[in-house]
Amino acid sequence: MDELPLIHDIQKELIVVNDASTDESAKVIEETIAQMNHQVVFMNHEVNKGKGGALQTGIQKASGDYTIIQDADLELDPAEINLLLAVVVGKKADIVYGSRFLKKDQKGGTFISNLANSFLTRLSNLIFGIKITDMETCYKLVPTDLFKSLNLVEQRFGFEPEITAKLAKHKQMKWAEVPITYNPRTEEQGKKIGWKDGFRAVWCILKYGFGKG
Repeated sequence: MDELPLIHDIQKELIVVNDASTDESAKVIEETIAQMNHQVVFMNHEVNKGKGGALQTGIQKASGDYTIIQDADLELDPAEINLLLAVVVGKKADIVYGSRFLKKDQKGGTFISNLANSFLTRLSNLIFGIKITDMETCYKLVPTDLFKSLNLVEQRFGFEPEITAKLAKHKQMKWAEVPITYNPRTEEQGKKIGWKDGFRAVWCILKYGFGKG
């Protein structure tokens, strides 16, 4: 990320959140930052909060015009952040999602995970009144001020539908999607999302889709 050039010489702010990892993650992050030329904001949770909790910490520290989420597992190619930025720079949209399902030659994850994602996305489209192909995507480019105002509360993977539901309530915002490359991890490689998270996602779609917040 340090060496990633952004289009139109856009300046980037790097915020790293270590969610109380029990391995050597914090040490590796600190050593890496020490070798970088770019200033990095490093937040280290003392107690594990889940991905949603880590995201909330990062968003509140953001100071740029736009914020985008990047998982450390590199299932998504950081260079393709520019694909999302190009849409905003071209004033074609205010909110840009990177879709793992717009590339016809890309299969994505397992059959079950793709089926679950398709169901959750269709349900969110119906309830939120939007039209996207990948609600569960990591890549969400959102105006930082808007991101900060969402009052996110979900600590685990329920934050994906929560974010989308709360963004969808801002009807003045124009949405767009761009195709992105996806290199999915397996459970053996540390993939943590499971069937319980799927049920939680359905609950969050209903809760935040019909709620006022």
